[in-house]
Amino acid sequence: MNRTVLLVADNLGLSGKTKALADLARGLDRARYRPEVCILENETSPLPALLRGEGIKVHHVECRKGFDIDGLSRFVRMLRTVKPDIVHCYNPRPILYAGAIARCLGAGVLGSLSAFACQVPDRQYAFLPKELHTKSLKNVARNQVCAQVVGAFAVVSPALGQRFCRYNRISSRKVRVVPYGVRVQQPRSSAARTELATHVRQELGFGPDTVIIGSVGRLVEQKDYPTQFRGFALAARTDPRLRMVLAGDGPLRAELEQLAAELGIATRVAFLGYRADVPRLLVACDIFVMTSKFEPFGVSLLEAKAAGCSILATSVNEISEIVPHGRAGLLFSSGDSSEMAARLLQLAGNPALRERLGQQALDEASEKHSLPAMITAYQALYDELAPVTTRF
Repeated sequence: MNRTVLLVADNLGLSGKTKALADLARGLDRARYRPEVCILENETSPLPALLRGEGIKVHHVECRKGFDIDGLSRFVRMLRTVKPDIVHCYNPRPILYAGAIARCLGAGVLGSLSAFACQVPDRQYAFLPKELHTKSLKNVARNQVCAQVVGAFAVVSPALGQRFCRYNRISSRKVRVVPYGVRVQQPRSSAARTELATHVRQELGFGPDTVIIGSVGRLVEQKDYPTQFRGFALAARTDPRLRMVLAGDGPLRAELEQLAAELGIATRVAFLGYRADVPRLLVACDIFVMTSKFEPFGVSLLEAKAAGCSILATSVNEISEIVPHGRAGLLFSSGDSSEMAARLLQLAGNPALRERLGQQALDEASEKHSLPAMITAYQALYDELAPVTTRF
């Protein structure tokens, strides 16, 4: 049976959640599922064009913040046109609009909660990029309504799902754990990886003796690139082989370029901008660094693991779950550039340690974070929740 699956999100701006949505839509078994995507607001990113390029329709149903009665009407019309068997909603607002209407019209409804949506104010956070979804009693009530709408909630980790349910007083019986999936396509033999890494390093203008520090993410305050630059500058005084490449763009680029100049590392840091070939790029990196102040569940860490990088990251939020210290990578305290520099020199000066951590990271990515495993898990949920018939 070929089922129509409509994936609904607030927008398709670049994030771990939206990358996962796009990978899922593109990877569904087209002999069994016909994916379409719907967004509530436009945000500039390459994802809509990527989806349309693979024949996946992207609908835009404008829906204002707060209660939007006209938005509800637009969703009714869109759903009657698409006639989905399954409506897969990412986060509460799409669940309340598309999910609630779809359930009334007879479709199965699955809710996916991003790692950020699962965060609850049961702990102190050093930094929050935006207000938590569960901060007010109104939002707790909203989440309880969402639990009534969906047939199941998909969450990326058991711990996050448990905290979300406990704080919002929701039964955990509807929770299903589906970790983010990433493509593990790199050659696993040492010789093949070395050949690919050498080719990419030559493209970047680096020789075989250079120790490349890679980083992927938006250039925003949350990622705390100033700490990363200061830690790198300290380490670079000791080890002249170090170079850094940043894949990503954002509002702080000019400010960070100025900081690199002030720290005397401008010639050692390459701002690459947005890159569509991040997995390939990471294979050439010796160390992957993430200095985030707040990171619900870093998808770029999963990409680094899938590329076989040794990892250096801050011990915030769920990062220690993805990268346990001493296995796949090393952790340091958020905002501590001196500790970062010490850990960076430890990895840079010990190729055997980097190799061991990188291989453990690659093995874990293949076992726990593969894209096919994520797609298979969602397809099983679609089959579980799909109605025998719909009332469109």
